[in-house]
Amino acid sequence: MEVDISEKAHAVIKYGFVFLLSVAVLCAGIVWFYQSGHRTLSLVEAEVVGSMVQTRARAAGTLSEILIHDGDVVQQGQVLAKIKVKVSPEQIQQLEANLVLSKRNLEELRAGIVTVQPISGGGGGDANAYAHLERMQRLYDMGAVSAKERDEAAAAYEASSAAGVSYQTVTLPGNPEAIRRAELQVRQAEAALAVAQQASGATELTAPVAGVVYLADVREESEVHPGEVVFRIGDAERLWLEAYASPEYRNLLSVGQTAAYILDGQKLLGNVTEILEPRENEQQEMAQGTEGVKPEELHAAKLTVRISIPAHDGVLIRPAERTMVRISLY
Repeated sequence: MEVDISEKAHAVIKYGFVFLLSVAVLCAGIVWFYQSGHRTLSLVEAEVVGSMVQTRARAAGTLSEILIHDGDVVQQGQVLAKIKVKVSPEQIQQLEANLVLSKRNLEELRAGIVTVQPISGGGGGDANAYAHLERMQRLYDMGAVSAKERDEAAAAYEASSAAGVSYQTVTLPGNPEAIRRAELQVRQAEAALAVAQQASGATELTAPVAGVVYLADVREESEVHPGEVVFRIGDAERLWLEAYASPEYRNLLSVGQTAAYILDGQKLLGNVTEILEPRENEQQEMAQGTEGVKPEELHAAKLTVRISIPAHDGVLIRPAERTMVRISLY
């Protein structure tokens, strides 16, 4: 027996369509009513941004111990790692001795060179001694006196001649070029000692600011060099949110608007502090569908909305953390 259900199906289709249309109108009305009293703009692409502070090694050495892990929250002054430096106490002593010798040499050159110079009295030997020598020489030639007596007379004459010469102490000025080189040696010795002393004291790396620490490509027993970046720290005192919005919403946004978001499971309220326009050339590139767009260029054609992060005691906030933002429109 065949049952004709066409009339029932027609009724279901007819009244079902009316029912669905009514539900859609009702939902639209609810949304309109909510937005009329609670106008908000939701931005799902928002992330925490912060100033990164670099922690650098002050001396050459080996990372003997790393005391934190990547992503740890650290406090200002906290020890992050220990370095075994390559400067020994014996090397420090040698550099100190070199500096002392360099300074002494410079002082002596500046004081001048002390020397003794003879001054002739201009009178020559004693006349009586000379006459006695001549007489003794004649007697010796005649064989009347011995060679010893003749030599004694000669020695007496020479002594009288030397008595006519005096000496004086003279200070000669130092050579200017030698003084200049000595000054340079002192400066070099001071610099070498300062660097070595700093290196000998650079046995610890500490956090310059409070924040979240990120390790560079290092591990324990890694060799480090002066100035090398070992850690990067997201400054906890300089964090903000950056959200991205389509340019079509520009007229709805203004500085000072309240923004609600959730970080570390806590509801926070901030304010829009800045709205950055996309650069025109970036908009054109995105419009042309340029291939090979880098990840950091994904938001190049969008507005960048910067939002403040209030004081957040007990809330762990990390740079690059993502969230959704609801901005109150008024």
